[in-house]
Amino acid sequence: MHLVVGLGITGKSVLHYLLSQGVDCLAFDTREGFDLTVLQTEFPSVQFASGQLPVEWISQVSDVVISPGVATSEPWLDVFHQAGVPIIGDIELFARAVGKPVVAITGSNGKSTVTTLTAQVLAEAGYRVGLGGNIGVPALDLLRSGQGFDVFVLELSSFQLETTYSLQPTSATVLNVSEDHMDRYSGLEDYLQAKMTILNNTQWSILPFDLVDSPSSEQSHALHFGLRLAVDGQPAPLTDTQYGVIDDNGVHWLGYNHTPLLKIESMALKGEHHQLNALATMALCRPFKVSPQNYERVFSVFTGLPHRTQLVKEVDGVQWINDSKGTNVGATQTAIRSFAKQTRDSGGQVILIAGGVGKEADFSLMAKDVQSACRSVILFGRDKDIIRNALISKVSEAKMHLVDDLVQAVNLAREKAEKGDVVLFSPACASFDQFANYMERGDVFEKLVKQLFE
Repeated sequence: MHLVVGLGITGKSVLHYLLSQGVDCLAFDTREGFDLTVLQTEFPSVQFASGQLPVEWISQVSDVVISPGVATSEPWLDVFHQAGVPIIGDIELFARAVGKPVVAITGSNGKSTVTTLTAQVLAEAGYRVGLGGNIGVPALDLLRSGQGFDVFVLELSSFQLETTYSLQPTSATVLNVSEDHMDRYSGLEDYLQAKMTILNNTQWSILPFDLVDSPSSEQSHALHFGLRLAVDGQPAPLTDTQYGVIDDNGVHWLGYNHTPLLKIESMALKGEHHQLNALATMALCRPFKVSPQNYERVFSVFTGLPHRTQLVKEVDGVQWINDSKGTNVGATQTAIRSFAKQTRDSGGQVILIAGGVGKEADFSLMAKDVQSACRSVILFGRDKDIIRNALISKVSEAKMHLVDDLVQAVNLAREKAEKGDVVLFSPACASFDQFANYMERGDVFEKLVKQLFE
């Protein structure tokens, strides 16, 4: 008997999959008072419980399939750990059954964008692509769909990777690692190790230059990407395994070795972090038949995903940017840096709106970027005081303003903004103190900004 734990989108996909395989299931959600009515109607053959696991179930369980939002370290799971009962996740079930190539992507920031781009490039090259995992459709729903995919492109979180052991990707990447989910990990190294397991059985591993020396498996192919590769302080030529910038008679391309793949000026999105996403995408597609024309057709029209450094409005020379997906310090640092040069060139500065649930992150890490690039920092939400106290040693107190909610933050940003400025909504925090998720938070920001200028 399989015990399915966590009854959100992932848990439902697990139930559908296991029942389609003829596997008997018990289903449990840790939330007290969780309404099971709809699920009981949808899955009449399954026994459900919430809040406390029924004691009589324990002896019946042969496998625990846990949703990524439930930590394997929760005390009530000790009885299964001690009994040697396997605790796995939906991606492990997917890995055991998939018979097609898999491209797997993780990282603290940018993984949804790179996952989407990789899927679009492969589709442009003629492959039937199943896109999902931690973005969009759950992996098991893709597997059950019967659509005859040629390749699966999956975004995977560190939580999913913790319970995955059998995945053998054709290509896989850890895009970057910065502090996130420190409320669930003992430290950055613990978080890094969870991410790096994505490379354990991959045929092609893809890492940024600054993660080259990080632990990984003995895979047959290792590729690296980045915008700067220096030897003794001087730019070094790229090798066959290095993706970066190629200068061809003054024209700058992205590619590897002496093989240009994408002219930078043809990209719809400007900025170095967009180029890094493109390089990672190219490296991930190395094992597949993809032409330079495929890359150009995708990148010349790709204008980004919702809630990721997305331009909402430009009024009186001020750009309003929705980066609600910036849920950790590293993401917000990247966003600040990407707009710092733009605002300097236009004679403006960044006005940062941040705040929410901090997940025990070290906000002092972004103090230098805030001090150098921001005119004002407007903090709201549950942990606004924690963020302020972390920044105060390096950021002028006059720059920082505390408000209660996003409505006040947007109104204050309008008062502070000057021509050439960018108002950057990049919270560096989770959203669940005041919003259901980052999407709702971003939608509210967009609505407030548009209302300001009606």
